[in-house]
Amino acid sequence: MEGLTGKQQAVLEFIEACARRTGFRPSLEDIRRHFGFSSLNSVVVYVKTLERKGYLPQPDLIKGTPATPSLMIPILGTVAAGTPILADENIEKWVFVTPPTPATADYFGLRVKGDSMIEEHIVPGDIVVVRKQQTADNGDIVVALLGDEATVKKLHRGTSGIFLIPANPAYHSIPVTSDVSIIGKVVGLIREHLS
Repeated sequence: MEGLTGKQQAVLEFIEACARRTGFRPSLEDIRRHFGFSSLNSVVVYVKTLERKGYLPQPDLIKGTPATPSLMIPILGTVAAGTPILADENIEKWVFVTPPTPATADYFGLRVKGDSMIEEHIVPGDIVVVRKQQTADNGDIVVALLGDEATVKKLHRGTSGIFLIPANPAYHSIPVTSDVSIIGKVVGLIREHLS
């Protein structure tokens, strides 16, 4: 990523501090007032520069509300072994997304590494936006912990049991046992890479 000027760094730090404190990105007017800019146009220039340089990505939220992204969520490269706790050392970066309903719920992002959900248009490199919850309905796409690993699959409840179903015929269904725990429901998708 390109380096930042002192003022750009200050604006970025203000945005991140507000988002961590409130869970939401500050408005352009909040930034203007804080820094004493004479117009919102100056704020837009700073924010667009931070976006262009990759410090404030504007994700393409494929599933979700197509409004201005405003909720800051942590993106995890991996989920900590055996626990859904979002420890700082597991956070790859933070991004802003449009808050799905309810916006007050806890969300995180998880980078997709495999191709087991390609028929649901979830491909390697995508980031799934996950609402933290331990239950899900039949047919929901969920993030589940299998021992030390997180996986994204569709939940299926049938007469023969509960299974995690891939959306790729090359993979097998996984029976939900006591070793499997649901940690969230997929509610959105961020695609930062080229299709």
